[in-house]
Amino acid sequence: MDPNDTKLLLEDTSKNTLEANIEPTFLEVLNKILNTLLSMNNRIAKIETEVEKIEDVKQQLSSVVQRMDQAEHNIAELQQHNKEMEDSFEGMGQVVEKALEKCDLNRNDIEKIEENTMQEKSIIKELQETVLDLKCRSMKNNLVFNGLTYHPSEDCEAKLQNFINRQLGIEYMVTLGNVHRFGKYGRNGARPIVARFVYRKELEHVLKQAYRLKNTNFGINDQFPPEIEIRRRKLYPILKNEKSLGKQARLVRDKLYIKGQLYNPENININPANNDREIIINQRTPSTPQHREAANPPSIPPR
Repeated sequence: MDPNDTKLLLEDTSKNTLEANIEPTFLEVLNKILNTLLSMNNRIAKIETEVEKIEDVKQQLSSVVQRMDQAEHNIAELQQHNKEMEDSFEGMGQVVEKALEKCDLNRNDIEKIEENTMQEKSIIKELQETVLDLKCRSMKNNLVFNGLTYHPSEDCEAKLQNFINRQLGIEYMVTLGNVHRFGKYGRNGARPIVARFVYRKELEHVLKQAYRLKNTNFGINDQFPPEIEIRRRKLYPILKNEKSLGKQARLVRDKLYIKGQLYNPENININPANNDREIIINQRTPSTPQHREAANPPSIPPR
């Protein structure tokens, strides 16, 4: 029974007792009993209220327990996941260690390859210099003549013999091995002539007479391989500058000697506009009929 209903029942019983003709002593006892029952009813009501609160707390605790179980389950899953990640990291660490070992091996191999490459480069450079030296030796008796005009039906050797006789004042016929035109076209639209001298003394005689070509459109110089020519072009401005200062300077192949001391080409500061090829004579336009005739000489009968 609900405590409120019990209370109403006790109150009705108290009224009925008061209205009935009951002895005072018995009535007093009944009132005490009723009061006691009312007090007990109030306590029971309070107890039931507390019990309801306990039920609410119990439900809340049950919900908390469920949440804790879920949290423990999640924690277990996280621990398992962390363990898997640790195992994965350990595997990755092993892979990285192997990769580092391979890198060390590759580094050693690369160092060996670089060392071998340097040695091979040194050998190749020596071979290139050897080949270049052989080229220079093969061109040792060659001279290049510039400024001689071109004719389709020309005889290069006869033209060159006439040029040497008229312009250089050499009366005898020099002995030539091979004479032909080569290279790029010059200032007058003609390519230079290269001639191979059989005798070195005759070549040196021609070079000694080259001073006669000063202030003309002709030029004579030794023939060198293109690699040597490039090095010489870098040295020409230095050579001219040192000579203009009154110093003794001479160019031997691709080496410049100043006062007998070898000049270091690494310290050369080149002006591209001064890369002149001719150092024996200066080329200018023909100034006399004799010069023009030498540029287009008549044929010379064979010896």
